[in-house]
Amino acid sequence: LGDILRFFGDRAFGALMLALALPMATPLSALPGISAVFGFPLVIVAAQLMLGFRRPALPNALAVRTVRREALVRAFAKAEPWLQRIERAVHPRLPILTGAVAERVIGTIAVILAMLLALPIPGANQPPAFAVTLFAVGILERDGVFVILGALASLISLAIVIDIYGTLIMGGIALFGKIGA
Repeated sequence: LGDILRFFGDRAFGALMLALALPMATPLSALPGISAVFGFPLVIVAAQLMLGFRRPALPNALAVRTVRREALVRAFAKAEPWLQRIERAVHPRLPILTGAVAERVIGTIAVILAMLLALPIPGANQPPAFAVTLFAVGILERDGVFVILGALASLISLAIVIDIYGTLIMGGIALFGKIGA
């Protein structure tokens, strides 16, 4: 992760967010425990963006942390068709949506989404990860249209996650109601 910081310089937030969210936006997110591996570092990175840090600062334990090469290769292989489409569509536009103030707003939303995707609830990881991925591309490429898409995806992912949690809670209430009766 520290190598990503050095390589991307002033665009490191977008690159780190992409590297941490993209694997979670693929079916790879179904592996047990992986949501915490990617989610908690994403919370830290997004919080720094929210707080207005110029560049991400990672604790040494995270900076030297690596992702298993085969896991990353699998994630990018699954995401490659989408990345190719995105690459054709992305270019700098609507700069007000990628400026310093906008980045703080994006960081705030990304913190909430990263906390949700860090939770080990099957099916609740991919929607927030997809929204953060769109935000990351927007920041990385200075593309306000992708920021707008990230905002829309955030709303949709929140609705999906609320539905999943609501279903789990209602199922739990029904189960405990039957046990206690």
